[in-house]
Amino acid sequence: MSNRSYLRSLRLGHALRETFAEGYNKQKLLKDILAGITVGIIAIPLAMALAIASGVAPQYGLYTAIIAGFIIALTGGSRFSSLCC
Repeated sequence: MSNRSYLRSLRLGHALRETFAEGYNKQKLLKDILAGITVGIIAIPLAMALAIASGVAPQYGLYTAIIAGFIIALTGGSRFSSLCC
């Protein structure tokens, strides 16, 4: 299934079944969760700093980081990004 078809059909159950059938397991899920938490912790002060540098209040940087995080999580990613581990 091509990457574009994943974007067009956001059928979560089908995508999860196919992912786990390809060898994704609980250990990889825990590593992904830990990586997400690490990136989130780093993104919070960075987003606030960028907002302050842009001349707006820090909370606007947090709002932008949260919205961008959800959009990237839904539309980004590749089956090739986890080949190294």
